[in-house]
Amino acid sequence: MLSASLLTPVLYGSSAFLSAFAAISIIARRGSGLKQPPAANTSDLYGDTLIFLIRDGAMVDANFPGQRFLTHFGAKGLDLDALSRGLHSAFDDAASLLDTNGPKTDRHILSRDGMFQFIAEHAAGTLRLKIQSRDAARLQAEDIHRLSAMDAELETLRETADLAPYLVWRETRDGTPIWVNRAYLEAVRQTFGDKRATQWPLPRLFPDLKPGGRTRLTLPNDANAPDNWFDITSIPIGRDTLFTAYDANATVRAETQLNELMQTLTKTFAQLNTGLAVFDKSRNLALFNPALTELTRLPVDFLASRPSLIEVLDKLRETRAIPEPRDYHAWRKSISDLESAAKDGNYCETWSLAGNLTYRVTGRPHPDGAIAFLFEDISAEMSLTRQFRQEIELSQALLDNMEDATALFSPTGILLQTNDAYRNLWCEDADSLLTETSIVDESRVWHDRCLPTPVWGDLREFALDAEDRVEWNAHIILTDGRVVDCRFLPITGGGTQIIFHLERTNETHQDEQFRHAG
Repeated sequence: MLSASLLTPVLYGSSAFLSAFAAISIIARRGSGLKQPPAANTSDLYGDTLIFLIRDGAMVDANFPGQRFLTHFGAKGLDLDALSRGLHSAFDDAASLLDTNGPKTDRHILSRDGMFQFIAEHAAGTLRLKIQSRDAARLQAEDIHRLSAMDAELETLRETADLAPYLVWRETRDGTPIWVNRAYLEAVRQTFGDKRATQWPLPRLFPDLKPGGRTRLTLPNDANAPDNWFDITSIPIGRDTLFTAYDANATVRAETQLNELMQTLTKTFAQLNTGLAVFDKSRNLALFNPALTELTRLPVDFLASRPSLIEVLDKLRETRAIPEPRDYHAWRKSISDLESAAKDGNYCETWSLAGNLTYRVTGRPHPDGAIAFLFEDISAEMSLTRQFRQEIELSQALLDNMEDATALFSPTGILLQTNDAYRNLWCEDADSLLTETSIVDESRVWHDRCLPTPVWGDLREFALDAEDRVEWNAHIILTDGRVVDCRFLPITGGGTQIIFHLERTNETHQDEQFRHAG
């Protein structure tokens, strides 16, 4: 079995063939001491021609240049396989050239680059093969410095190809690999085994590969092994094709994860009650969910056609799913304002529509220049809010109709509501109730306007006590001498209600009696 190091010359195809042939020709010529090209009929004597004799499927003899040529392709003697590897690197259909059972006619074939000629001659059961340059004079004029430069360049190319982390190879029109780099050879060894990696021509790693453009294919492997993906690019070179294959496993995994994420997001968006419309940086609709069609009544085929933002808003206006502007020009301007506001991330409006519908529309920017709009149906929320407001207004009106001053506190002691009588009694204005006030703050007001009493301390403990509580009464005297009867009532939920009843004085009773007597 040949080692990988012996296969190295084969990996570089026509360059290796040319280098081997040129080196042998120059060494033979310099050894003979020739200064000028010999005559054409004497070229075989001086190494310009490689000669091989094949009989019964085996190589039986070769001239000295031919033997030296074989050593460049891993042979240690008369090795027909080494010759086959050398021919595959430079000639098309090399297997038929060595077929001793084929037609017994002489054949003349040119190499793929047109620099060499192959001659097959049959005589007495023996196949005589000759390989020679078509331009012997040019080869004879080569000097050792030119050959040294060629070898240095070839060595650089070999090292470059050896260190390349991707597969590079060259194929003929029939798909036969004629040049591969070491990464390709290692892939063959891993896929087909060590033995197959030493047989030339090497197998095709991608049997379904066709020249032209870019494609992504996977290497054949075991059923339980994960797929090994490659991105392959082909470049025509003469009658051959050069292929490069990059490891695409990370890309495939990323794309798979992205697709799974998109499927998850799509399913999530489909279950949202909020309408979603995402416009790309060109302001065309890129993504929407079913809730958008339900809320806006826009046709699915219209949304699927990827309309622009302006077209979507025009359609919303036609279906009356957008507030009707005072005039068309102002509405068109509001569209541009909407887009710029959403781009800055601060667009949020409430659209009141016909049929007691209310939508909250929010714009959110994305880093790539896209804009996402969220359409939320808040009709029920707004209806509930209006109902609460009506109930609060009704309860406030009822409280204001009471003659006695009253105040309501939450379980945590926060002032919730008062009436007109309370504000008149304690000299407070309505604006003071806009800020959050606690029972501690209010008790300070009461303390300042009353004679000293322990009632307010007991009240604070009562209001903030979470245990079972019972109603209790107390009398306080205002600084102007008036007497107030206070009732402290626990209410549902842990809150507290305080009722201040201003008692009438004796003078007031007498005045009333006189009026009734009169």
